[in-house]
Amino acid sequence: MSWWEELSSWLAWVSEALGPLLPYVEMLIIVIVAVVVERVITRRVRKAVRRLELPPDAGNAILLAVRVIILVAACVAILNIGGVHAAWLVSLSALGGTAIGFASTRSVGNLIAGIYIMVARPFSVGDYVRIDGLEGEVVEITMNYTKLRTPDGTTLLISNQKVLDSRVENFTYEGPGGRRLVRGSFKVSFDHSTPSGELEKALEALLERWAGRLPERPAFRLSKWDKGGKEYTFTFSVEKAGDLLAVRHELLREVLRTWEELKAKRS
Repeated sequence: MSWWEELSSWLAWVSEALGPLLPYVEMLIIVIVAVVVERVITRRVRKAVRRLELPPDAGNAILLAVRVIILVAACVAILNIGGVHAAWLVSLSALGGTAIGFASTRSVGNLIAGIYIMVARPFSVGDYVRIDGLEGEVVEITMNYTKLRTPDGTTLLISNQKVLDSRVENFTYEGPGGRRLVRGSFKVSFDHSTPSGELEKALEALLERWAGRLPERPAFRLSKWDKGGKEYTFTFSVEKAGDLLAVRHELLREVLRTWEELKAKRS
């Protein structure tokens, strides 16, 4: 007799010996297997989260999804052993899924979007971003919302679904020496009363004086030219997002003062 035949014979004897207790033993085995599988997968997921340096919220969301799947699978198996027909289980699952889908479409969408943001990392906490025209420093990323703090101190909550559906601009970058810097910008239009060469020479001198006050020397470029005048875009960098508003205001004021002085000399 082969080992397979011996095993089959032994299982048949156990089944006959247990009699009415057999379904309960099978349910217990399913519970034990589910617990073991959950422990093994949880350990591996946590190692992967640490290796990939994912945010804690992303790791918790993945673990929650894994546990829900294992729990549902175990419940289906136990109910099937208890005599509940599989067709009924499928029907109830479909009905429940439809109800949940109608009741929480937005919440589920936000959760999925939150997981995507945490994994893809289009921005991180501390970055200065613009989302659908709203800009500020990212102070928190949760499973449902991204929280921004604007330069004037206002706190904005933007749903993660809206973040994915919107254009996102990240103004944070790594500067010289690995310093984390935030880039700011503004545009100024000038008429043609002052020649471009003379204006640009004066602006270069102004920005050179600012070179020692900021992490990087400010710069400007011609961004528009028409019969009515010319438009220049100015860019600058700061180390703290909270300094953007003050630096932008002061630099803009000095640019306008420089232009007014040039106009006064020519008049």
